[in-house]
Amino acid sequence: MKVLIVGTGIIGTIYGWAFAEAGHEVVHLVRPGRAGTFTNGIDLDVYDTRKGHKRDYVGHYAMCVTEILQPADSYELVVVPTKHYRLVETLAQIVPQTGNADYLLLTQNWEGTAAIDAILPASRYVYGDAKAGGAFQNGVLISTLASIDIGQVEGRQTECLKKVVALCQSADIPATVHANILHLLWVQYAITGGLWPALVRAGSLPAVLKNRQLGEQGIRAARECLEVVTKRGVDLKKYPETKMYLNSSPVGLWVAGLVIQAMFRFNKLVSRSSLHGLGDGTEVQVFFDDLVNTGRHLGVAMPAMSGFEPEIRAFAAQPR
Repeated sequence: MKVLIVGTGIIGTIYGWAFAEAGHEVVHLVRPGRAGTFTNGIDLDVYDTRKGHKRDYVGHYAMCVTEILQPADSYELVVVPTKHYRLVETLAQIVPQTGNADYLLLTQNWEGTAAIDAILPASRYVYGDAKAGGAFQNGVLISTLASIDIGQVEGRQTECLKKVVALCQSADIPATVHANILHLLWVQYAITGGLWPALVRAGSLPAVLKNRQLGEQGIRAARECLEVVTKRGVDLKKYPETKMYLNSSPVGLWVAGLVIQAMFRFNKLVSRSSLHGLGDGTEVQVFFDDLVNTGRHLGVAMPAMSGFEPEIRAFAAQPR
């Protein structure tokens, strides 16, 4: 399959490498003047949980890049691993240049898909929630690769979905198809957006893991954000990962804190996926504003989440 990956970020690079290793023709689209940066490719250190693959892979990805995009390139699938608030702008730029290609959107969602559908027919895109992550350290991508959650809006199962499933299967990437992918994405949005403020206040992941009181405040904030998702019509019983955040008793908070500490300290998949930390103040602020503003609109009390607002504003204002 001829696959275009938009950019050379962490998620795009990890999945691009996996697809290329499986024998697909993978090209990364970069900004004008950036192609020379990747002449020598990228060094990888991957904790790979895929069945049949070396668990700790250290090697090189001879990345193929292009600065030019045109319909004659005949890409079959375009993978877009971008910030969700930049997705519409990105699609507006590239969809006219990719002919009849289908799309895998590896990003979050909070506002629904009306703006996307105005650019790209719903039958031609699949949403995906990457189970991968990492960070660039000293020129090496320290990362992990596990699986992917995918689905089409309103439970569609078009040829686009079949194409994405086949691509993942060829690369031994377990793909779970969800009937309501937006609900899954909203749950992940709430958990991530609810936990980030405590991390911002602490300044680092190790610091927040050592501070039980702050950790519990983060769990309360995540619970409030999940209440917003519930108000949106999501049945949280379908998402077992939410259970630890919903018990408001002191014992429940204590147990949830212990579980989260154990995951980040001893689960290599979780710890590596979190290496990127808090590099993007804009993203943190967008998550915070989306969740708090929606909560207010729906009448959800969010004292724990709102209490972090000064730190969120200050963090977003820092020059980077």
